[in-house]
Amino acid sequence: MRKGDLWSSLVLFLLGVAVVYGSLKLGLGTWAAPGSGFLPFWAGLGLSFMAIGIFVPATIKKGGVPEAAGKFWPRPDSAKIVLSVFISLIVYDLLWTRLGFSLTTFLLLGFLFRFVGQRTWSVTIVGAVITSVMSYFLFQVFLQAQLPTGFLGF
Repeated sequence: MRKGDLWSSLVLFLLGVAVVYGSLKLGLGTWAAPGSGFLPFWAGLGLSFMAIGIFVPATIKKGGVPEAAGKFWPRPDSAKIVLSVFISLIVYDLLWTRLGFSLTTFLLLGFLFRFVGQRTWSVTIVGAVITSVMSYFLFQVFLQAQLPTGFLGF
């Protein structure tokens, strides 16, 4: 049993329940016309379920904390990885309007899969394509968000 996981999951669960309760007072509305409490309700509900997802394994697992878990940077190259992700997100933001959402998202995910996640080229390409297409349909088609198209038109 990990005391830190138990206490943090309890605090997060209570916070999620408080957000759900507060959002119900604001009014949820409907899917077609969401009220001001709609988004906080789902965020609080998600937080509560994630807290349960931390709590249950913490009560089941036996043994101590793994050695790497006690370190701030568990891997020797952790600082380099964090810096490369941060810089890639800045580049993504700068190129987003020029290249368009789909292409820039594909390039970002390709970089993250291949160089940060150290995946094979086949996994990188397939993963980046699937995730980019799914995010395009989520934001452009389903949510009808206005995304930059770039010079290629998509």
